[in-house]
Amino acid sequence: MSELSRRTVLRGLGAGAGVAVAAPGVLAGTAEAAAPVPPARNGDNPVVRENGAPGSGRWAVGCAETRGVDPVRPQIAGRPDRDSVAPGETLRLRVSRVGATVSVYRVGHYGGVRARHLLTDTDAGTAWTLKVPDAWVSGLFLAVLTTPDGYRAHVHFVVREPARASGVLHLVSGRAGAEASVVRWLEEEGYDVTYATVGDVREGRVDPARYGVLTHIGARPVATGGARTVALPRPFALSEPGRIEEAARRAASEGIERAVSRSRS
Repeated sequence: MSELSRRTVLRGLGAGAGVAVAAPGVLAGTAEAAAPVPPARNGDNPVVRENGAPGSGRWAVGCAETRGVDPVRPQIAGRPDRDSVAPGETLRLRVSRVGATVSVYRVGHYGGVRARHLLTDTDAGTAWTLKVPDAWVSGLFLAVLTTPDGYRAHVHFVVREPARASGVLHLVSGRAGAEASVVRWLEEEGYDVTYATVGDVREGRVDPARYGVLTHIGARPVATGGARTVALPRPFALSEPGRIEEAARRAASEGIERAVSRSRS
């Protein structure tokens, strides 16, 4: 692995659609006196501030004359040792080819640009590691792998933030493209949202009962303790250019606000 000195680190980190709302259940060990539930959005939260940073579209295949890999025999691929990490933890990424560049982006709205560039390592090697900075805001992240001859692949991972009880916890469990669409919509709407994986909940790294509402795509993938859940079944209708449906956006927003209101009552 190359040294951090080879990386360029950007500073300043610091009814068209059906929406199902499920009432909370009680699991053994759930605290009797829950902490106050934070609001879903208040106009000023870490996600709103994060999305005020400059975005970048250079993560996309096709940018800088890059092209996608062969789906059967990819020219480059990466395999992370875990699906999610917390600030201060280390992500290890096995890269299939030497000489690749690894750039890390956080997925969000960012004024419509849809991601923010955080760092680039121009000589990643085949065993690349990243210690997640404490200042990184919870989210869905991309490790963008690019070969010297222009092939590009994406590896997704989640940065969780279990110490912060946000108004919304989004559970990442589906296809990366669909999840990215939901993430962009949640952040465009200004929700105070943190992220976790199904494994984080099952293995106790994140307690969903601490949050006002848990959102997910499709059927609820895991028991969620005392949290109310909102299923978002039509993610591409929420935020992808050319596919946005205002009825879907209104229904999703109303479902989240209704669930949080019930949690706070």
